[in-house]
Amino acid sequence: MPQTFDIVFLGTGSPLPSMDRCGAGQVVIAGDTHILVDCGWGAARRILPAGISAGQIDTAIFTHMHTDHITDFPDFLFLRWTWGATKPLRVYGPEGTREMVEGFLMALRRDIGFRLKHHAGKLHPDGIKVEVTEIPTTASPTRFLEMGGLQIESFEVDHFPVVPAFGYRVLWDGRNVVLSGDTSFCESLVAAAHGADVLVCEAMNAEMLQARITGLRGMGRELQASLFEDVPSYHLPTADVARLAKEAGVGRLVLSHLIPPIPNDGPMVGQFTAGMDAVYKGVIHVAKDMERVTIERKATS
Repeated sequence: MPQTFDIVFLGTGSPLPSMDRCGAGQVVIAGDTHILVDCGWGAARRILPAGISAGQIDTAIFTHMHTDHITDFPDFLFLRWTWGATKPLRVYGPEGTREMVEGFLMALRRDIGFRLKHHAGKLHPDGIKVEVTEIPTTASPTRFLEMGGLQIESFEVDHFPVVPAFGYRVLWDGRNVVLSGDTSFCESLVAAAHGADVLVCEAMNAEMLQARITGLRGMGRELQASLFEDVPSYHLPTADVARLAKEAGVGRLVLSHLIPPIPNDGPMVGQFTAGMDAVYKGVIHVAKDMERVTIERKATS
């Protein structure tokens, strides 16, 4: 019987405000191992409602240092600690990860001391500590972590001027999933996703984004409109996501980090993916916050 290999989506949104979608975050579950991937705004609050105990997570990895991927990390640290963590959290990510973690811990220093005094002897002092490993930048997937048959590989993607920015490939029980991170179309992602059972990919609907820009200008918000105009330079339009999935021959495509964010249900879901199925003939699924997706082996022809 296949072993558990799931991704739980904590946040499927972007920096743009959304009632339904928090900032980027997922938990990869492989057997009994739980790994947090990114922890953007609101992601930590999704952990318990998604059926996961924060105390089960002993490893976290980050794709890059944008706020919508990191700002709920302090809340996650405290959630994990108060759920009984007794050993440091292991954190992996690109250059800049150590600075990010140390900055958050410095901001939390006084509160950590208050909690230890208030809950004397109840919280383990090691449970709030963090051990950081920064991963070297490589164009092709390179293994940096292996735990009991679970393997995780990193590769650089093109999110310029955010350098470095990573995607990840996770292999477990004869199956694999590729996480794009934030990126524009790049050959390193095509190569890493080649033959993947599942590709979890960011996606931007250019027409919907342009509608937001037009609306902002109509309200006299020129600064915000001009900022939104910069977004397409380092994200993946849905047409390119479909082309990438086709070229890579992935088994299933799951869309997350949606730009702009859309409601969980209703006609906008179909509008967001319009035209993709004319290019990529596999299953296209738009993820929701707190949804669990099982990584299944792709069908062979």
